[in-house]
Amino acid sequence: MKKNSTILIILLFPLTFFGQIHLSKEQVLEDFKIFKDILTRGHPSLYEYTSKTEWDSIFSSFEQKDIGKIRTSNDLFISITSVADNVNDGHLIIHHPKMDTVPPLFPLLLKIINGKLYTDTDEFDIPLGAEIISINGENSQTIIQKLLKYAPSDGYTLTKKYRQIEKEFAILYYYENGVKESYSVKYTAYDGKVKIIEIVPQSFESIGNRYPNRNSHFASYHQNANRVEYFKNRRAEKWPFVYYIDSINTAVLTVNSFGLDPKEFKSKLTDLFKEINKKNAENLIIDIRQNIGGYRINAINLYSFLTAAPFKQRVSESAITNMLPHEEYIIHTLSDYTEFFEMYFASAKKEDGRWILTEDHAQAEMIPYKKTFKGKVYVLIGGNTFSAASAFALNVKNNKNITLVGEETGGGYYFHTAQFLALYELPNSKIMVRVPFVKIDKYVLDKSVPRGNGILPDKEVTLTVEDLIKGVDSQLEHVVKQIRKR
Repeated sequence: MKKNSTILIILLFPLTFFGQIHLSKEQVLEDFKIFKDILTRGHPSLYEYTSKTEWDSIFSSFEQKDIGKIRTSNDLFISITSVADNVNDGHLIIHHPKMDTVPPLFPLLLKIINGKLYTDTDEFDIPLGAEIISINGENSQTIIQKLLKYAPSDGYTLTKKYRQIEKEFAILYYYENGVKESYSVKYTAYDGKVKIIEIVPQSFESIGNRYPNRNSHFASYHQNANRVEYFKNRRAEKWPFVYYIDSINTAVLTVNSFGLDPKEFKSKLTDLFKEINKKNAENLIIDIRQNIGGYRINAINLYSFLTAAPFKQRVSESAITNMLPHEEYIIHTLSDYTEFFEMYFASAKKEDGRWILTEDHAQAEMIPYKKTFKGKVYVLIGGNTFSAASAFALNVKNNKNITLVGEETGGGYYFHTAQFLALYELPNSKIMVRVPFVKIDKYVLDKSVPRGNGILPDKEVTLTVEDLIKGVDSQLEHVVKQIRKR
């Protein structure tokens, strides 16, 4: 099995960049059948949201109708992305084939509020907070609807999809619409005036350089005039860090990633909590709104600083295969699946073609830290909160002494699919498919939550257009106001 040691991740668009390959009908069918086979033989949650009958219809429709319309790798990428969206799995990711150069792209930096597009900067003679009515004559709601398939999410949650579309709008719009010489943008300013303006595309590099200027990063709210510096030190910083709001004796611990060396991560947390306790902070706000996950043990260790009792995260894990389908097309895994399966599922029981493990290998780690935080805790969550970060949010949800504030997480409430992931490359189109092979059923206390939801906040607070224009972090501000009332 061929393995790559690293996968390049671009900060602005966490997708590799891509081109088009002309394909014959036979090549399209071969790639699609490999993709279909990987899903049906390996994905353990394929039928959770879409029945087998529905899947048979989806596959049949592609093979009998859609295939005739596909001429290039980009065409096939769009079709496969649409098919994969029916799995409702945020860890199942379809990557467009790589290309050497990126064409000029749609340049506006946008924010989605209440299902509508708004400008997130004051540029191109369009004011901050203007509602984008249409682009090249196409209604913005229609554009968003078309782009949803490119942003995978657990279940039916839209928050993760919206946050990804915001970050990647330029490249996703290109995937859907191709190269454009210019863009006719119709917008409504905050004063109600409707205007139309022509905008020329810009390079990927220039869009990336402007990315820190987004008003929704809230640099002004934190009294930082240097937006690039603020972005680097706050939004892009992976290691946990803390700052203080002295007027309310509150510490704000920001944890933007769990994808860090577990030993160093725990050491960093230990030092930070020592500092927080030394300052006698009465309140603690933990911000995981930008945390897309990482190592599960890091989420466990963070929660161990907040609880006085042992805790649980999972009730079972399961897989439907003991060997990876189509190993010849795998270009990256973190370990050998056969070895992983034999070790991890050694005590599993096989029922109806599924190996089910009811023993949580990490259960022994889920105990309180020797000196936990004793004050009032609030946790900020949002659509970017995913995978291991959603697991942490669920532990918080199960704890009635901690308050969740913000928006629904992108990670599923009852289950998600992950644990072991493999990256495939389809032989003809060079489309890459990242597939998870283990279904994780979670430990939940409130079973009234509708199926397909993420973890819901105890207090939902969403960004308004007025907040966007003023640069107010409404979710953090809500918690600050609640503390002041107390």
